[in-house]
Amino acid sequence: MRLALLAITVSCLSIGAQSFAYELAPLQDKSVESLEVQLSSKEAEYESFITSLSLLNTQVANETDKLGLLRSQGDELQTARDQALLNMNEQYEALVDNPDQDIVQAQHAYRQAIQNQKQNKDDIKTSVTLLADLKKKLAQANLDRFTLANAREALIEEIRIARVKRLQKEFDHQGELDASQVVTCDAQETLKQCITRSNRLAKQKASKAFVDNLFARATESQLINQNKDDSAAQVRLLNHKVITGEFSGQCNYSTTVTVELEGFLPNAEACKLLNLSPRYCTYDQEHPATAAVNIDAGNSLSLNDDSVLYELTVRSDQYDDEVFIDGVSYGSTKLSVMLSAGNHEVTITKPGYLDHREQVRLNKNSTIKAELVKASINFANGEKIQDILPGDELGPELIGVPAGRFQMGDMKGAGLSNEKPVRGEQILKSFAIGQNQITVGDFKHFVKETNYVTEAESENGCAAFVDGKPEYNSVLNWRNPGFKQTDEHPVVCVSDKDSAVYLKWLSKQTERKYRLPNEMEWEYVARAGSVDNYWWGNDIGNGKANCAYCGSRWSNLSTSPVKSFRANKLGLYDIVGNVWELTNGDRVVARGGAWNFAPKLARASVRLELAPGFRSNYLGFRALREN
Repeated sequence: MRLALLAITVSCLSIGAQSFAYELAPLQDKSVESLEVQLSSKEAEYESFITSLSLLNTQVANETDKLGLLRSQGDELQTARDQALLNMNEQYEALVDNPDQDIVQAQHAYRQAIQNQKQNKDDIKTSVTLLADLKKKLAQANLDRFTLANAREALIEEIRIARVKRLQKEFDHQGELDASQVVTCDAQETLKQCITRSNRLAKQKASKAFVDNLFARATESQLINQNKDDSAAQVRLLNHKVITGEFSGQCNYSTTVTVELEGFLPNAEACKLLNLSPRYCTYDQEHPATAAVNIDAGNSLSLNDDSVLYELTVRSDQYDDEVFIDGVSYGSTKLSVMLSAGNHEVTITKPGYLDHREQVRLNKNSTIKAELVKASINFANGEKIQDILPGDELGPELIGVPAGRFQMGDMKGAGLSNEKPVRGEQILKSFAIGQNQITVGDFKHFVKETNYVTEAESENGCAAFVDGKPEYNSVLNWRNPGFKQTDEHPVVCVSDKDSAVYLKWLSKQTERKYRLPNEMEWEYVARAGSVDNYWWGNDIGNGKANCAYCGSRWSNLSTSPVKSFRANKLGLYDIVGNVWELTNGDRVVARGGAWNFAPKLARASVRLELAPGFRSNYLGFRALREN
């Protein structure tokens, strides 16, 4: 089954085959200009598709209304039939007293009532069949819309990377400049000192002119000049030669030098100039394993130099809290401590409050200001829970989550229509949820105990992206998803049915109620108190999650082992990226993004609507245990 192929023809409505492209095919020309042409075409394709999809939604709504009307008419026709039968029976009874009475009209009326009712039932049957077909096509269309949106976002990512490369190439320029300088020698200067100063000033003048020229000749000069004053763009002096140098009257010395110069743009500076996230300056498309490069490369000080110390100040809005830095208690806030350069994990705790966890990268004196969130606890907040299965096997690792209120939906205005409107929601009861997605090891134990066969193994395999489209492959399943996995990787190629069977088995083994989280519960834990696109902020950053163009060594290649990235404030891993996570509800909806989907589609509010039974090598699930 090719998910990108959609054909709906109802009345005058037609959504034909769509040529989606998520993972862009290798291009001879990945210039900004060529990519922008592709994006313009993809935007037009998307808008056209949305228009057609809207018509299909209208068709479904109209057919639903029609079916409701037919069923209402059916009740009326049944009443009419009963009345016609009653009238006819009365006419038959009257024949006893009046044998000559004409009952043909009553008979005809009853036969017509029967015919009308039969026609109504046929119409209902036709409408039910048509509506089921329309809903199936609508589910496919919603999936195709998401695929097309992903292709569009991939092009946007490619354009940003290409812009960075273009600017870096424009600054990677060598040239020669002549510069003249006249200085007045100070009385206390020697002649040699005066000559040296004149030559130095001439070289500085040439360097300034050279860098100004680099900014002026850049394709996006208007934009980057706005950020020029805060830029670390620089030039390297390769060589210089004094052309002329002579004294004149009144102790003046004039010099003319030829200077050979080279433009230099330090790491991340191109992104600053273009107002882009630093991750676009560290992304290596050909060697993603090197994506997390040292942004501070070229600095004189190493971030891992223990001899370099910086002051870290920690504050919170609560007293009698406790601060842990790299697992060691430093007492309560307000706290100031000298720490070595590099990365440090800071946790602020207080009974009755959610833990505040933050990773700080010290390359200067820094301050952390934390606002602790009070928790309503049944399951102790952050409580680690792990049920024991028969045979002393361990179930999934869970984290206790308190009840609470939050804002659900796209609060930044960058989302799709199904992420709106923003609404306040309340979680009434605490629950426990998996620290990470269900792993291959977890699922392997279940299969060993039950001999369960997944839908991918029993039917036509599992979907994977082929030329940018999800396409089923009969050899792919949870044992062989198309890339290497260990027991510590999230299980993929499982459907909504497969996850339900696993969780039913887990419930029976533990005598606890396990299920998928619903969408509200999922977004509540994914946000972990945040109103931003991701639990750490509005920018995906670099190397914080496994998604396409996210700077991890697994991005666009495969899933990553669970717990490969920092946990959110509730202690949950991989809530952003790695694999889409199935949720519980009337529709099959996945949340969270995946290793081969663009960062924008890994936001907390994004909803991926799927057809029942869909499985892919980028789809998994996380377990929830009810209180």
